[in-house]
Amino acid sequence: MNASNFPWVILVPRIPDIRELFHLDAKERLDFQMEVDFLLEGMSKVYEAHKMNTASLGNLVPQLHTHIIVRYKNDDAWPSPVWSYGNMVKYSEDESKVQIDKLKNLVDDYRQGENNE
Repeated sequence: MNASNFPWVILVPRIPDIRELFHLDAKERLDFQMEVDFLLEGMSKVYEAHKMNTASLGNLVPQLHTHIIVRYKNDDAWPSPVWSYGNMVKYSEDESKVQIDKLKNLVDDYRQGENNE
């Protein structure tokens, strides 16, 4: 999510046209939950989070997806939900690249683990 106020990713299962968690079979659900958990823990460490938020709303975008958001006691919206915060600031192009690299490294770590099982 291009909101520099909050480190934030949106995780989408690698399965097209899925709207709800219950549309996934047991293995797909477990895989997706493991991916969410990995990003929660990884982002918490990388960003030194005070609290991690997750949500799967899908009201506007029906494809199943989960928001993973890093929170701090001193962030712009604390302690309220980020959804109600009206002043999202986009990353600069350079900072966007830095943040994307951090997240790519986490995804690469996850995929390395998948290949070592």
